[in-house]
Amino acid sequence: MENCVKIVVENPTPRHDYIFSLIFNQLLGISYCYVSSNNEAHINYTSVSLRGIQCVPHGLLAEKNIRLSIIDEVTFDLWLETPCFFRTGDTSLPFDLFSAAFFLVSRYEEWLPYEADIHNRFPATASLLHKNKLLEEPIVNQWALALKDTLLYEYPTLIFNPRRFEYLNTLDIDQAWKFKEKGAVRNILGSLSDVVHGRQENIFARWPIIMGLKQDPFFEVFDWHNSVCSELNIATIFFILVGDYGKFDKNIPHDNLHFIKLIQHLQKNAQIGIHPSYRSNSNSTALPTEIQRLKSITNTPIHLSRQHFLMHNMPQTYSNLLAHGIQEDYTMGYSTHLGFRAGIAAPFFWYDLENNKATGLKIVPFCAMDITPLYYRKETPQEAKKTLRNLLTKTAEVGGHFVSLWHNESLSETERWRGWRCVYNDMLKAVNEIYNQTIR
Repeated sequence: MENCVKIVVENPTPRHDYIFSLIFNQLLGISYCYVSSNNEAHINYTSVSLRGIQCVPHGLLAEKNIRLSIIDEVTFDLWLETPCFFRTGDTSLPFDLFSAAFFLVSRYEEWLPYEADIHNRFPATASLLHKNKLLEEPIVNQWALALKDTLLYEYPTLIFNPRRFEYLNTLDIDQAWKFKEKGAVRNILGSLSDVVHGRQENIFARWPIIMGLKQDPFFEVFDWHNSVCSELNIATIFFILVGDYGKFDKNIPHDNLHFIKLIQHLQKNAQIGIHPSYRSNSNSTALPTEIQRLKSITNTPIHLSRQHFLMHNMPQTYSNLLAHGIQEDYTMGYSTHLGFRAGIAAPFFWYDLENNKATGLKIVPFCAMDITPLYYRKETPQEAKKTLRNLLTKTAEVGGHFVSLWHNESLSETERWRGWRCVYNDMLKAVNEIYNQTIR
């Protein structure tokens, strides 16, 4: 029996090391090594016909720079009923799936010029996966499993231990309270806005809640959520906004004693991460200030992060996070579309294309956000349940990592979110069903 895939490569580069480690070590659970003898190789990653399964290199992994013209070389076709690109021959591996996986996971297209959205973000509609109707396919995982089957057909003594399905529950806290703890000025202005915009539910609910006659619906979520997750044994990460108040940053002041108490309560049963403010993307001192605030409240180092509004620019955002001690970022995904922004349902390390090297920043992509089915897909709760179950099934089929993104607001059963708590419950139920099937 063999526990190492042997590969012949001409002049391995950091890009080779990065993508081979991702596919073999992290996705397929087997080591890899380079060999110089053609007689030993399982994979012949050269343009010369030798022993081993041949995959003719596209050339991307041998390059050192960022090349605009590469976009014109991405043309999808089928391999073993799976869409792929970078076709290089008619061998057992007719596509250079290693270069294709590197292109997607490095987010190569986000390093190139693009037409940004209103928040200066890379839009889902600009992505090649969306344009080819593949955004909801964990395509890199699919390629890795197809590669495993191809290798096992020729070399049945190889031992693989592919990753298994995992679920991660994450909640962003943009506003811990809907009305309480916001002060008189904000609530008076809020009341006027409610009247002007005809928000009757808020008109009748705001002041009884402020006076303590009713529970604040955003805050009430936390006890309910803890009860549900404890019953199902589901771990959670809370990403908390502690930035200064602004147009897009509207949480409670970070030094509010009730807010501090809430955060300290939450960390007893969950992990806590920073939710860098919208402002932090244009103000260099905001991120370290906010990290220090959260560190002081929790009395623990802060290593996890997800950008508020999913604000992200390559490479500035990731470089900034690394520079301030963040080890894992959970921003990779879209608010407008479900699916796999990097084409993969698994964590991976950020590859810095500008400096052509792998980094220690782990990227944990999410594939389902609360606002997507409600606002962008215009789905009913029943339709959303089916949509999320379908995406869960696709993820489970490849042993993927399903990360969901909700807010305490979206679980509050107020305004547009009334009737949507059942969607969240059904998603967790579906996760449990998948885990139970896996155990059997």
